[in-house]
Amino acid sequence: MGYLGKDEVLFNRAEDGSLLPQDVKLELLDGDVMIKARPLTRGKLQEIDRLGKSETIGEQEQAEILILKDALVEPLLTEEEIKAMKPAYKNAISIAIMAISLGMEQKELQDKTTNMIAEQEYGLKKKL
Repeated sequence: MGYLGKDEVLFNRAEDGSLLPQDVKLELLDGDVMIKARPLTRGKLQEIDRLGKSETIGEQEQAEILILKDALVEPLLTEEEIKAMKPAYKNAISIAIMAISLGMEQKELQDKTTNMIAEQEYGLKKKL
């Protein structure tokens, strides 16, 4: 057992302090598909969390756009292109970005997200 090193707990940054993009395999899609993305900062994650918990569909969509617009480097997409993305790709890319930002495996994050949504839906049904 060894001590935890700085390179394990810190994101790679450029000399100007900006986060460096990483090559990320999209594990939720078939084939060897990669993107280049920057991890999201803690402040950006908190903003996305707040928007995602909103009861307003527009704010929930804004959270998804924020993830892709701020972190995705390759392919670089405009906000209009993000809105027009195929759902399977939008989901896989969003999960991959959130996973590198949180230090989790993509499948684990997808499972936790699915369970959380199921619990919320169950809670809503009980209220009705």
